[in-house]
Amino acid sequence: MRLVSQRTIYQGRVIRLIREVLEVDGRRIIRETVRHPGAVVIVPVLDGERLVFVRQYRRAVGRFLLELPAGTLEPGERREACARRELQEETGWRARRWRRIAQFYAAPGVLSERMTVFLARGLVRAAARPDPDERLEPVVLPFRRALAKVRTGQIRDGKTIIGLLLTEKLLR
Repeated sequence: MRLVSQRTIYQGRVIRLIREVLEVDGRRIIRETVRHPGAVVIVPVLDGERLVFVRQYRRAVGRFLLELPAGTLEPGERREACARRELQEETGWRARRWRRIAQFYAAPGVLSERMTVFLARGLVRAAARPDPDERLEPVVLPFRRALAKVRTGQIRDGKTIIGLLLTEKLLR
């Protein structure tokens, strides 16, 4: 596979849409991909295996979703620093102990976004500071109840499902 040409079709606040012409086995093909700076997902664990989620409005699907707290990396920001910032902004909690547990690509067929999952423990209350455009509310659920919501389709967010399944062995 050889890159013949590449151009930015759209540059937004967070994403960039790229159109590439590639040569594959003597044929030219066109690929469009979305470049994303990356993001973090936080699994905040309270005593008693309770987790902190956010109920957040997602314009792309036109509804509120129950999700683990998450956020996009700012330019030059380290992943753990982003996780710390997002946890407090979205939930009003801070964590004393952090553990990186996984990384994955959100949708590698079209999107470069790499997500890093962190386990956050030793939570203490702090002031929430959501972004002005975010409509969300923190929700505390027992871990088993959250897993049940995955099985029944009440939790549909991929990063949340991945975070919960990865955490299951760590909590047992």
